[in-house]
Amino acid sequence: MRTVDHPRRGFWFCLVGALASVIVPGLGHLAIRARFRRAVVVATVLAAVATIALLLVLVPVRSRSDLADIIADRTVFVGLAVGLAVLAITRLWSALDAAWQARPENDSFQAGALFAAVLVAIIGVAPLAASANYVWQTDRVVERVFSDHDATTANPGTLAATTSTTSAMTTTAAAVSTTAAPTTAAPTTAAASTTAAPTAATTTTSPPFPGTDRVNVLLLGGDAGPGRWSLRTDSMIVVSIDPITGDSAMISVPRNLRRLPFPEGTALNEKYPDGFSDIANAVYPYVNGHRELMGGIEDAGSQAIKLGIAQLLGIPINYYILVDMAGFVDVVDALGGIEVDVTKRVPSAKNPSNAKHPVPRWFEIGPQHMDGTLALAYARTREADSDYWRMARQRCVLAGIAAAATPRTLATGLTDLVSAFGDAVRTDIPRERLGELAQVVDRYSQAGGLAAVRTLHLAPPLVNPAKWDAADVRALVANVLTPGAPVGGTPAPVLAEACA
Repeated sequence: MRTVDHPRRGFWFCLVGALASVIVPGLGHLAIRARFRRAVVVATVLAAVATIALLLVLVPVRSRSDLADIIADRTVFVGLAVGLAVLAITRLWSALDAAWQARPENDSFQAGALFAAVLVAIIGVAPLAASANYVWQTDRVVERVFSDHDATTANPGTLAATTSTTSAMTTTAAAVSTTAAPTTAAPTTAAASTTAAPTAATTTTSPPFPGTDRVNVLLLGGDAGPGRWSLRTDSMIVVSIDPITGDSAMISVPRNLRRLPFPEGTALNEKYPDGFSDIANAVYPYVNGHRELMGGIEDAGSQAIKLGIAQLLGIPINYYILVDMAGFVDVVDALGGIEVDVTKRVPSAKNPSNAKHPVPRWFEIGPQHMDGTLALAYARTREADSDYWRMARQRCVLAGIAAAATPRTLATGLTDLVSAFGDAVRTDIPRERLGELAQVVDRYSQAGGLAAVRTLHLAPPLVNPAKWDAADVRALVANVLTPGAPVGGTPAPVLAEACA
């Protein structure tokens, strides 16, 4: 490698050396014909190795699921942060060394030249340093939210009182139903869904969640406050997606449902053989206070709700996502707000405790842009009607969030969104399965997205929450999960149409 004892010096050579080193470590030294010190050689080699490693990781990324695969592998994701940090540090060091060697000989110009060179170097490496910090912070949030490495699927038991399940909880993510519901409640296989649902795009990757007919995720929402998760789950919605076709359905369970059942053979069924003694939204805080009913596990309340909802609906519940509505405000704000079509004039609930501004007295009819405070107030209010109308509004708010989460919005507000998400969400979805979930979301989008999500509202007139029939409920659920099947004698409502 050619070196000289007297490099080119001067104001512009100082700037050129710094700028060229920011582009490629070592390039600035060549430009000013400076001596390659040992530290600069090491920095140049490290930068080359880091660049090759990052290219090997990032070049194959073609979709959200590819990116999710990287996030799912903590070793690779943290390695991404380290690689970005190495690129930033090596460029900064090379730029400063080149600038120092090319500093003007005239002392009166040295300070200005070096200041300008340092400014160029800092500006040049700032994006890399910020990216490394963002990846590191994201890893911490993802690890906190998706910390479960042994997800538990809640399987339903039989309806017959004399029949017990050998194991109501499994330690796999496979959704193999043990229900003995009527024959009309059975068609939930991928094959049945494929006949009427749009087919997924051809892919060379292995299908997500092999052996699973449908991925069923229970969304729980309620007010808890910072650091406190012993809440009443006022919102309970099951999102069910066929991992092959993307066919999707959404099932709402009212918070005031009485006698939430539990599978036979569980401690909860032994204590409540006729169903839970309070309304359904009280299960979470009660079981969290009596964790022995779930074997003393940390997230006893969430797993108990999964068991109860699985037994009620007759389908396995693979995962739960628990959203603290106090943090929900920040999530919506990070998305830049959501669009909601208000279909009837309703009074707003009182200002949420964490409201960022006063809410209007009424929500008027028509399309409205809502920030987090307004969206939460709208999803909460039941002043003009009932819990059942509120459940419909909650589904529409969720639809608005899904519509707002565009790639552009996620890219521009990702830092705030990740922070808000980490404060507001708890789940038992393992980090290792994020790539598969992203594939499922892609196939849901290909199948029509919000315009194809069938909905089922387990409330009057279909279901009386105080006096319901288990077989009827399971039959309704089976029908909404079957494309083209009627629900309550009519075609299942589509989420996008119900919220328009």
